[in-house]
Amino acid sequence: MDVEVLEARDRVGGRVWSERLETGALIERGGEFLTNGYDATERVAARVGCELVGMGIRYPDRRLHPDPGIDRAAALLAAAAVEAASTAEPQRSAIDVLDEEVADPAIRELFASRIQSLTAHPIDDLEAGFLLGVSYLMNNDECRRVAGGNQELARGLATRLGARVHLRTPATAVTHNASGVQVATATGQIDADVVVVAVPVPLLRALTFDPPLPDAVVEALASIRMSVAAKLAVPLHAPVVADAVMSVPGRYWAYTTPCDEVGVRTVGSWAGSTPVVTALQATDGPETWIAAIRELWPELDVDESGAVVTTWLDDPWAQGAYSVLMSRDPDEPSLLTTPVGSIVFAGEHTSPDWSGTIEGALRSGERAAADVLRRAIRS
Repeated sequence: MDVEVLEARDRVGGRVWSERLETGALIERGGEFLTNGYDATERVAARVGCELVGMGIRYPDRRLHPDPGIDRAAALLAAAAVEAASTAEPQRSAIDVLDEEVADPAIRELFASRIQSLTAHPIDDLEAGFLLGVSYLMNNDECRRVAGGNQELARGLATRLGARVHLRTPATAVTHNASGVQVATATGQIDADVVVVAVPVPLLRALTFDPPLPDAVVEALASIRMSVAAKLAVPLHAPVVADAVMSVPGRYWAYTTPCDEVGVRTVGSWAGSTPVVTALQATDGPETWIAAIRELWPELDVDESGAVVTTWLDDPWAQGAYSVLMSRDPDEPSLLTTPVGSIVFAGEHTSPDWSGTIEGALRSGERAAADVLRRAIRS
């Protein structure tokens, strides 16, 4: 296949963005944690020569502060009850299911906090279907990152295409018919047999299609909620051990890892959902958030002057963190995994079983490539 890639940003990777602080610390300003089941990620990493390395922390299983003394066996039993009830009535309120199925208030609050953090969306606006993976929150396997930064996956793929990757070239319109497509940009037009549209949901809604997308597809896109999230990275004056600590009442967490490549001298923190981002005043700078981390994790000696905050709602090429979708059978057809003539859709929002993840994005790319190849064979 002769492929041209139009990339709106001045870099590849999108919501996967690896950078370095002034200390030399490697941080992930976007997608970071590679957990169990990241099969497509492993395949792509092997293809482009990237190594996956342990972070020294367990993404789901974190220390809680203050520690409510939750019994792990009791939490697993509660998780099983929640998942059974959610399977029976996935459209019920998630809060109602938690209230009915979890007697221990500490476990109930833990589940609510973790699901809200995971989806980066308020728990009281979520359906019970989002609780189907709550037992995963008890998993204690080590999570991983890509050595040199997760963005190396995108760079490795882009290197193979060379000059066929056009940076700073956002698409403005897609004209399509039975014979092919024309993609308009600010500097001209590209004619092609097929187009893979892999942009975040808010931008996809605003992109001009001629003729317009079918009403059912437009409605499906309009129904997708977008999460709100922010990340903080702060240098430390002294090295520490790798660890992960969560504030259950604050519904945010912080972590340290040797993947910072400077000897575990950086603390990262994640805030998911509008209420948490607002409480930490993340859009106003790092000060309030750093004060919260000092209270959460007083052993850390932070260097406030080197802090970096990343938000995604105000990013013009994202306009949000990621889609908020309930898991579903990956073999179940959906409007966003079905080509519209010469248009094929990709992106994490087209992988409801892995939405909001690097794995979902890569799986969608493999599925989209297969769709393109099937179309080529038929023609």
